[in-house]
Amino acid sequence: MELLKQKLKTKKYQYLYLLHKLYEKMERINWYEDMCGEYNEEESNRVSFYIKWLDKINKKYNYV
Repeated sequence: MELLKQKLKTKKYQYLYLLHKLYEKMERINWYEDMCGEYNEEESNRVSFYIKWLDKINKKYNYV
């Protein structure tokens, strides 16, 4: 039982880490767009896809 709790806790922190990294990436994309005036649609769509994917995982497993 203890091992199961530890595994779920680890999964939760992995989820939070990935979400944090994606938000950092989105901030860098927005900063680059503001400073250089160029919009990278492909990269922005990729990060948005992964954020939506993590939201689906959160709904299924209720990490946060």
